[in-house]
Amino acid sequence: MRWNNVYLAGLGVDLPERVLTAEQAVRDGLYDARRAKINGIRAVRIAPDDEPPPMMAVRAGRRALARSGHRAEQVGLLLHTYINHQGRDMWSPAQYVQQGTVGSSCQVAMEVRQGCNGALGALELAASHLSARPDVDAALITAADAWKQPYVDRFTTDEQVVFSDGGSAALLSSRSGFARLLSTASRSEPSLEPMYRGEGPWTTAPFLDGKPLAVSERPRQWLMREENVYDDTLGLMDRRFAEAIAQALADADTELADVRWFVHANVIRPIAEWGFVRKIGFDPARTPYEWGLGVGHLGNSDQFAGVDHLIEAGLPRAGDRLVMVGIGTGFMWTAAVLELLEVPRW
Repeated sequence: MRWNNVYLAGLGVDLPERVLTAEQAVRDGLYDARRAKINGIRAVRIAPDDEPPPMMAVRAGRRALARSGHRAEQVGLLLHTYINHQGRDMWSPAQYVQQGTVGSSCQVAMEVRQGCNGALGALELAASHLSARPDVDAALITAADAWKQPYVDRFTTDEQVVFSDGGSAALLSSRSGFARLLSTASRSEPSLEPMYRGEGPWTTAPFLDGKPLAVSERPRQWLMREENVYDDTLGLMDRRFAEAIAQALADADTELADVRWFVHANVIRPIAEWGFVRKIGFDPARTPYEWGLGVGHLGNSDQFAGVDHLIEAGLPRAGDRLVMVGIGTGFMWTAAVLELLEVPRW
């Protein structure tokens, strides 16, 4: 989708102060030494137990709002995205975040959940809302997760990621911003849904056995159930990912060679090198890849936090084009193309 007059006006990130290095996690018996060496993640952030994710979302949202130069009453939509438990069962954290950031003047506050693609999916929804509602000046997107035992083990629950706590936010505006949102494109592939549902009976409630989730076994069983399923699935995932990127680039009248910065999720080294460096051919120096190895996977926050890191490091320049990509179980892929109009003075 090509967007006109939709801008990225502010970003905010909230990372806990506590840092747990991979070396310390191995010494403490939390992380397998061989896996740590292969994965390449150097450290993660850990939030206090008395600080649920929505608190991090509120702080990130306030920062994005302040940086944007917009007033709270200009924000007509708030979308809160997350993956993991938000501190209470049967509760809506979106209104908590709304109250802590923009207040009751915001007409709509809702949750968006699509695995690790929630924030970029929300970006596309927010752009649609702004384009359809000329009376709404801005939309705030927040994301936050914390991964706590015994429900989730950040080092073993999913072999493909190492989970880190943190929150992020982005403020979209129909009036002004430091970057213009040129396009977004999404692809959904429901035939891959069973991969992370897993086998066995349905459960009647979460966390019934009291053991940390072990989601890696689900795709392993599904992919190995028949001959050729593994190769066919990877091929389908590659096509949907490529389709999302190609559509976003085409709608932005941009070639991949014109893209200066590429922002993806903070995944482990083998996935980043196979999925982004080899498949797309992007130089890791033009991504937040090294920064991500020192932070870990923030769930929905990787992309907003990655762009924020590049800007605070003083790397992008006015006129640069940047692509953000995400993938969420289900499966869904989203790509977004931005053009920097100026370097914000944060």
